Amino acid sequence: MSDSDGGSPIQVLLIVALLAGGGYYFFNHYQDGDLKGLSFSSSSDDGNNDFYDESFVSYRDAPIMIGPSQRVVANTNPGQALPIGSPPATSTGAIGTFAAASSFGTGNQSTVVRPTLARSVAQRPHRPAYRPIKIASWALDGFGPTKLASADARKYVSKVVRRYDIIALQQIASIERDLVPRLVDVINGTEHRYDYVMGSATGPKGRQEQLAFLFDTTTVLVDRSQTYTVTDPAEELTYDPMVASFRAAEPPSTESWTFSIVNVRIDLAEAATEVALLPSVIRSISRDGRGEDDVIVMGLLQADDAYLLPTVGENQFHAAVRHHSTDVFSRFQTSNILIHRESTSEFLGRGGVFDFSRNYDLNPIEAEAVTSHLPVFAEFTAHEGGEL
Repeated sequence: MSDSDGGSPIQVLLIVALLAGGGYYFFNHYQDGDLKGLSFSSSSDDGNNDFYDESFVSYRDAPIMIGPSQRVVANTNPGQALPIGSPPATSTGAIGTFAAASSFGTGNQSTVVRPTLARSVAQRPHRPAYRPIKIASWALDGFGPTKLASADARKYVSKVVRRYDIIALQQIASIERDLVPRLVDVINGTEHRYDYVMGSATGPKGRQEQLAFLFDTTTVLVDRSQTYTVTDPAEELTYDPMVASFRAAEPPSTESWTFSIVNVRIDLAEAATEVALLPSVIRSISRDGRGEDDVIVMGLLQADDAYLLPTVGENQFHAAVRHHSTDVFSRFQTSNILIHRESTSEFLGRGGVFDFSRNYDLNPIEAEAVTSHLPVFAEFTAHEGGEL
């Protein structure tokens, strides 16, 4: 039989078998227009339509709890970041010593009367629902004049900031005092929507940095008179934390959520010592005379959730990031947001990591040119008391 006759019987049988196998595979992987095992999603550059990659959402509604038997101990190699998911050793450490010896001042002892809601939920009239307040923290890895001059750095920092109502920034170089105002001008463009509050330069000589909050003035208001840097007379912390007070802008002032955020930048070389000091810092800020019970701690904490939660009180705090890295190379978890379980009922139980490199299609090297850290976020209701 010649080639023009259509091939041998064996070739025909092979072709039929291949066609039948392909049809069987397609039938079993295509149902109601959806391919099983595949998912489709698209990201948006519009900050008002956040794209969440579900693999980076730590939890919703019911966070995972860490076992009560875990305890924290000083890291035996403080020159390295505390590893992700590593349970603290069951050994006595310097926790009590650091806590007892620590004394922090707030630099502001004025009293603020917090609005309260006297009526029960049933007695309240119907009111509109407001969208959640989205709060984030991001370490900018030495953001200075060079990065501000980079078109890519300006572009991607602006994109990320516009996703959130408030973002706490760490690792801002203190070489030029106008870095943050210039960055905010870039973020705003012609809108004039974002504003900032900024702390004083802090840290060792030659390594000083600034902490700042950028916020959307259409959704949150800041009380500048209640913004301060935590004083550390004993110099136990390398970088002094910054505290700012906010209120949700949309509900009436008698019903809007009021809260304070502590922006923390822990030095990697002193991570074990400084993480152990966090309970003392939180207590000092909670007792600063302002009467604010919603105190949210966030920043570059240089420890993972398995280490942080036993330190601050694993039954007292939520961690927005659970069991996931927060750097562009997926190696370490160094940033987080800590939310008090009892006092901050406004927390919606949703928090995690925004992988800007993945969402903006950057390779790790391109992302690192912006910063090696990924933003972490958490969502809250705009109403006091956690009502939607």
